Amino acid sequence: MRFAFPVAICLTLSSHVLAGLDVTAYSGLRKVEHAKLNRDGLPVAKNQVKLSPIDFPERFANLQAGAVYQFDRQVDFEAGSYSGFNIWRNELAKLGGYRAIKAKTAENKTEIRYDAAAWQSKSGPFWELINFSDAEGVIGPVACKKLYADFVAFHSAAMADPMPGFKESYQDWENALKMASNNGALEFH
Repeated sequence: MRFAFPVAICLTLSSHVLAGLDVTAYSGLRKVEHAKLNRDGLPVAKNQVKLSPIDFPERFANLQAGAVYQFDRQVDFEAGSYSGFNIWRNELAKLGGYRAIKAKTAENKTEIRYDAAAWQSKSGPFWELINFSDAEGVIGPVACKKLYADFVAFHSAAMADPMPGFKESYQDWENALKMASNNGALEFH
């Protein structure tokens, strides 16, 4: 599975194309009680991963920070440049029905954004993904299951979205969340 933005978006964001968000989806997580670790503290056995929440510990529900987990399946994909992912995430917030509000950018400019309303909310469609890091962290099984339900509920509307590349990216995320909703997780790195 590969998540990519159309060339037009990538060219617009050329200063950010080299840096990007990579995501790994896991399914069938089971805690390993006595995992063998290498000198860096990482598991050496096949199909094992050490997970920690980084930030957003509430997205890590049903997992233990720093524990090693055996997994059934794993899929890695590139979610695009950091800026490209944020453009896509803003469109996802619009699809989810969040209102457009004024927000300050890193360059101290004011923009009208949908994701800013999600950041101020405490719940809603896609909220666990929109109000999350664009760089690193783990979304655990409870949030993955809820997010997958959101992606299924909004699938038809997403397929009609006019933003170039949106529906293809939406399908990639939906497929990853389908897998992760089976007692899995999404790891951002």
